[in-house]
Amino acid sequence: MPWFSYHGGHSGQYCRHAKGKLADVVRTAVERGFTHYGLSEHCPRDRQQDLYPGEEDLGPSGLLQLFEEYMDEARRLQEVAAGQLNVLVGFETEHLPSDTWLDRMQGLRAELAPDYIVGSVHDVEGTWVDFSPEMTRAAADAAGGFEALHVKYFEAVADLATRLQPQVVGHIDLVRKFDGEHAGFGPRAMAACERALEATRAVGAVLDVNPGAHRRGLSPIYPLPAILHRARAMGVGVTLGDDGHGPHDVGVGLDACMRAIAEAGYTEVCYFERRDGRVGRATSPIEAVHPARRSPS
Repeated sequence: MPWFSYHGGHSGQYCRHAKGKLADVVRTAVERGFTHYGLSEHCPRDRQQDLYPGEEDLGPSGLLQLFEEYMDEARRLQEVAAGQLNVLVGFETEHLPSDTWLDRMQGLRAELAPDYIVGSVHDVEGTWVDFSPEMTRAAADAAGGFEALHVKYFEAVADLATRLQPQVVGHIDLVRKFDGEHAGFGPRAMAACERALEATRAVGAVLDVNPGAHRRGLSPIYPLPAILHRARAMGVGVTLGDDGHGPHDVGVGLDACMRAIAEAGYTEVCYFERRDGRVGRATSPIEAVHPARRSPS
């Protein structure tokens, strides 16, 4: 009876907008009944203008050093937790700069040999769309309006999925994070979203069903119901990601994700497992994810 999450594991030790220590994230996953847990820290960015707010003092070189330390500690914890928790060590991507992001992501993959990758887009043409409503509005103004922004975002997701071929596509509709409970997309954006879903299916990736914005009271579970229904009709698999940013977030909101998955018509959920140094993908019927293993809603 698996209980799992693959997008998350951020900690204040290695991420300036998270809290706590990575060891405490893993310990909490054990305490909350997880059988499988993925650590996917943000990849380092290699230009000063691409740093997240609050990272300026680290600079690109400091971020890279911190990320390498994360990989070492995550691998150590993977061994420590063996027998209690199947820990997978990965990272979460970016899609910038536009001309070098792919080489950068492939380079990290080749050098560090992660167990898996969460393919995420957090910007449109260099402006973050998930840090504040003001930054998202500025990105929309630069794009020519919110519909144009949404189209560009989904185009970036499709490009990332096609070219990088991650195992998991993260929060596919993150661009609507600050749109509230009535978030939605126009016809052009939905057509672009469908192309992103097609790209996800074509490379054999699965969608991250994620409570990050919902947990903060900002907007519904990622993806929106219309997108999740369409993904199910297209045969795109789904998995769970708590998008945790500290031990306090581990598993919180995943019950709501399970409800969204069931309401979209899915009967099974995908998960990943590491055995003898190799990572395989499996599926679990929804009813086999036992309620007793669930963490706080």
